[in-house]
Amino acid sequence: MAHIYIFSPSSAVRDKAAFKRGVKRLEAQGHQVEIDPNALSSDMRFAGCDGTRISAIGRAAASGADVAMISRGGYGLTRLLPQLPYKAIAASIKNGTQWVGHSDFTALQMALLAKTGASTWAGPHACADFGRTDMDDITLACFE
Repeated sequence: MAHIYIFSPSSAVRDKAAFKRGVKRLEAQGHQVEIDPNALSSDMRFAGCDGTRISAIGRAAASGADVAMISRGGYGLTRLLPQLPYKAIAASIKNGTQWVGHSDFTALQMALLAKTGASTWAGPHACADFGRTDMDDITLACFE
């Protein structure tokens, strides 16, 4: 199955139980899940200060994972756009990493497309989708 790298580029993960459920659900599907060291960081409403979140995006790009998945959406990526490692993200995509998420992640997706032409996927993320107590089979099947 896939090596999935979970990172937090936007709002802080407040629902730790949903995060744990999401990781367990992905692992139960046979995936190898790697969690960014700052995935559960918090600075005000964000998943760490701007530098922490930019570094997490860089680590996701360097991870060599099959999938780079956000922990959750929310707010905060737009303020990072001028500083994102676009070339590193595009190179990771060229090397096979599929970047997946929705919500606030759309800001990164559109900026990356505009700056590099690289494509990403609008799809589920760890907390709100895989972390649901009542996740449906359609979401699981579509992700696979």
